[in-house]
Amino acid sequence: MAVEKSQIKFIKSEQTGELIGFVSRHSRTKKLKGVREGSLYGKKICVLSENLKGKLVENVLYNVELVPMNQGNGYVVLEATPAQFKAEIETIIITKSIYQVCVTFGNKTIFYDPKDGKSKSRKTLEGVLEILKGRKDIEDKEKVIEEFIHKAQKLNERMEQDGFYIKKSSKK
Repeated sequence: MAVEKSQIKFIKSEQTGELIGFVSRHSRTKKLKGVREGSLYGKKICVLSENLKGKLVENVLYNVELVPMNQGNGYVVLEATPAQFKAEIETIIITKSIYQVCVTFGNKTIFYDPKDGKSKSRKTLEGVLEILKGRKDIEDKEKVIEEFIHKAQKLNERMEQDGFYIKKSSKK
């Protein structure tokens, strides 16, 4: 049995209540790729081995090692570790127009936009920090949060220099 590697997000099965995932073999590279349940490509189911049941979280991307089932109907996941991505933090300032700090990792970008943000999770430092702390897919998360705070504070100082009012946090 050859062990193969892929990345999969798991969902809860409606029939069994167990976490399951789906993979499809890429036609050119012949590698397994994680796909959604509704994928049009020929897909096979991935079930968790006994030692992983109850340890994984739904809708989190995992790096997995799998082996084919005995009858070739799908795969058994032997190992799974949460995928972690290196984050890049960028400050975007166009005087009197745009003031943003962007945290990018994987396919996700989280914006801190104190001037034009529409929601608390985008407009306030506390809202963005809450999102960052809750993420499981950021590599070296503490360092990223520290750097984000530093850049966000510099952005706030620059906005105040440019004549904008920044509402201070409302911690009790």
